[in-house]
Amino acid sequence: MRLDIPPTVDSEALATQLAAIDLSVPGRTEGRTTHHTETWTICRLLSTLDAAHIFKFPVSVTHQDKPDFLIKDGSKETGVEVTEAISQQYAAYCALAEREFPDALLEPSHFRWDSPERTADEMRELLRQTRLSSEGWDGDAPEREWALFMQSAVESKLTKLARDDFSKYERNCLAIYDNLPMPNIHLGDAISNLWPLLEGCWSRSIAFDVIFIEHGPVIARLTVAGSEHLLLKDLWE
Repeated sequence: MRLDIPPTVDSEALATQLAAIDLSVPGRTEGRTTHHTETWTICRLLSTLDAAHIFKFPVSVTHQDKPDFLIKDGSKETGVEVTEAISQQYAAYCALAEREFPDALLEPSHFRWDSPERTADEMRELLRQTRLSSEGWDGDAPEREWALFMQSAVESKLTKLARDDFSKYERNCLAIYDNLPMPNIHLGDAISNLWPLLEGCWSRSIAFDVIFIEHGPVIARLTVAGSEHLLLKDLWE
């Protein structure tokens, strides 16, 4: 079922609507769809923005396409495109592990930003190993690689935003769920690495007004003016 929230008059009503939504996400080989990840991301974003008192009521949400969601708050309309930041190679590796090697030791560092593409058979060889065989990250390498992955996600969606069949609104936002195969990173340092990579994105004739990145317990909110961290409001704990 597509997510649609009729106009809600206040924060309590919105929280009640959101808390009733099923955010379960099946495994990659167990029926997971884009709908599952989009619903997960937008609901957690909505609850966080509400907790930060960013909305003007009434608020309604419509699940659509190009962009994925339309939020109406007060008299304003905001289009929100949702995406998951993940290495596609690592996603394929995880799916293979779920299907054929459920007890395997997973090594994310085999799937770094500049890692060569691996065949399915090469992934199977990695999954058969019983000892770690990859090199770890040194210094600020995790933060720098995170920034490159995020830049790639943003650039991909900017290309989509610029198309004629993509609807534009008073505000256009991108919401990214960070599911990258990375060790713990310092988010502030990672965003400092990302910032110069996004320099040209804000000034395009068609650009996102806000980029949200859900990372662990926070959602980073990036605009041309700077960034801030919003404490994630998890209504589904």
